[in-house]
Amino acid sequence: MLSVFSVVKKTLVLLTLLLAAFLRFHRLGAQSFWNDEGNSARLAERSVGLILAGAAGDIHPPGYYLLLAAWRAVAGQSEFVLRGLSALAGILLVALVYRLGKQYFDEPAALASAFFAAIHPALIYYSQEARMYELVAALAAAAFLAMTQWLIASRNATRSVQTPNPQFILHPSSCVAIILITALGLYTHYS
Repeated sequence: MLSVFSVVKKTLVLLTLLLAAFLRFHRLGAQSFWNDEGNSARLAERSVGLILAGAAGDIHPPGYYLLLAAWRAVAGQSEFVLRGLSALAGILLVALVYRLGKQYFDEPAALASAFFAAIHPALIYYSQEARMYELVAALAAAAFLAMTQWLIASRNATRSVQTPNPQFILHPSSCVAIILITALGLYTHYS
């Protein structure tokens, strides 16, 4: 049986994510694309080969445009739909901030961090743009979480074998996650 605290905690997390979703999807398609968003939309119309060829002469890597092209093929091409990818990345970022808060602090700190991420004006702004910025923030948070989990698992493993000089122990799944998430981030934005 779930305790009252557990139900309240899950409810608060859900409400925070719903608030994040509302703030990111509210009036998402109300304005037409501005210059850079229009460039994203036009690039997403291209074939994979043309996106990759275009990235060779562009200042941005092709990862976001490839993902946006796949998203466009599945969901459509309106302003609302194309910006929706960034809105979903923004909601994912709020969830990752919650997980990081729990990992480093405690439940109240995690909830507060997620709430502030949900209502942060800059995070809302970039969640409503058909650009790669919110996605790269979510990928950075995911990479940080994967690295944190690897460090904790390594520390716990070295404690269990009681070595006098703790060293990091290789956890293949954690290492693969860190490498893949970081590579996705670098193919999304050179930052």
